[in-house]
Amino acid sequence: MLSIVGGTYLEECQEPLSIELYGSGLRAAAALADKGFEVSFKSCVGDTELDAATLTCKTLSINPSFKIVPETITFFYNHPLSPPVAYPEINFIYQLSDTVADNILLFGQIEAKAKVSGTYVVYDPQNWISFKETGSTAEHLALVLNKKEAYLLSGLPEETALTEVGRSLLKNEQAEVVIIKNGSQGALVIEQGSSYEIPVFNTMTVWPIGSGDIFSAAFAWKWMIEKLPAADAALFASQYTAYYCETRVLPLPREAKSYRPLTINKRRSKIYLAGPFFTIAERWLIEELRNALIDFNNLVFSPFHDVGVNGTSEEIVKQDLQAIQNCDAMLAIITGSDVGTLFEIGYAKALGKKVVVLAENVRENDLTMLIGSNCTITTDISTAVYKTSW
Repeated sequence: MLSIVGGTYLEECQEPLSIELYGSGLRAAAALADKGFEVSFKSCVGDTELDAATLTCKTLSINPSFKIVPETITFFYNHPLSPPVAYPEINFIYQLSDTVADNILLFGQIEAKAKVSGTYVVYDPQNWISFKETGSTAEHLALVLNKKEAYLLSGLPEETALTEVGRSLLKNEQAEVVIIKNGSQGALVIEQGSSYEIPVFNTMTVWPIGSGDIFSAAFAWKWMIEKLPAADAALFASQYTAYYCETRVLPLPREAKSYRPLTINKRRSKIYLAGPFFTIAERWLIEELRNALIDFNNLVFSPFHDVGVNGTSEEIVKQDLQAIQNCDAMLAIITGSDVGTLFEIGYAKALGKKVVVLAENVRENDLTMLIGSNCTITTDISTAVYKTSW
């Protein structure tokens, strides 16, 4: 049996439009259904969503235990890479009943506290509370967390190497293994005396909402139930995460689909961000993409931010073309078919640069030259940022 304790949340994304009832816990439970072992699930849910959550569990043969609360928490995203906004405001923290089991996957929750005691426990904080602070115990503990959470919980400055951060968490949390997820650069598995790099896998599209939940769920399955070594379990988890990001299909298949691993970039890539910035909407999109690329540890040159509109055409063009020459890849927005952006794409391709094109509401006939010159074309922000960072 695998016991899962975690959130049940509504997740609303504006672009592309998506409304789902999942959250960390319910998504993980759905992912691991029909794997040859019993899955139990403990969570909070609002009365309005109780029937839907119960039906999901019944359909997938999950054994649920729901604490009914006044309203299910909703996470709202402008796009899949934007920081979510949670509502309603959390003004009361609920206490879930204690969980005692051999195998437990525990997710941090913003609306509830949970205390567990297990032989094997995988803990994914998400609410930035350490395992010790939960009052939980484990004979064998694995922490799975993203880079921001790792730095916060370790208390170490951000210039500290991730391996050192992981070793600090191993000691402070008395864990056997720490896995730090690092976005487009894969993940790092840290154990006593050893560390392993886990690659990401190339997919046609990338849906990142919930991808961390899938990684933790797949790792828990392989490490706790199948007793694989942590590095092997994390490799499977990365493959299953790729499958989910490309398909969004749950439950996960029993056999991982084969994807091509991507080489982990050891240095920060230089990205040229091309696109029109003549309206508020255009500048908003440039800002969003720039922030997302920086979050993925890229060095970003944005003509809007780094050159501006002051100066002669000759001065502006000289700086822009020099930046294209120096870049590793270009992310270009062609919505509206801006002449300047099309020129920048052509110049980058003439120099043999990788070009990723974000093309929303563009006729296929207008993409002929871009497709024919092997630009990577996508219609969504998250795929554009990942493909550029890869």
